[in-house]
Amino acid sequence: MIYFKSPKILKMHSGHISIELTESGTWESFPKFAEEYAIQLGAILIEEIIAPNMRFWKIKIDDIELKLVYDDFPNGISLESDSDEGDEYLLDLFDNMAG
Repeated sequence: MIYFKSPKILKMHSGHISIELTESGTWESFPKFAEEYAIQLGAILIEEIIAPNMRFWKIKIDDIELKLVYDDFPNGISLESDSDEGDEYLLDLFDNMAG
């Protein structure tokens, strides 16, 4: 089970929610982490996207699409929403992370 020391919930410029899971991680370690965390969430991989400074996986949990993102500046891994349903899911997930 993957746990995070001090996750943070953020509102993105889009108005949707993001959970900053960790400031750790590397370009090379992201695929293994993403696979393990997606399994933990019960998600399926829809698409893997690689850009010059970031990698992300589009994942689906039930009917909710989210993005699991590694960005090298600032370094970190986050889980991001593009929908109201995704925002609700992330708010519930964050509440469960906090205990």
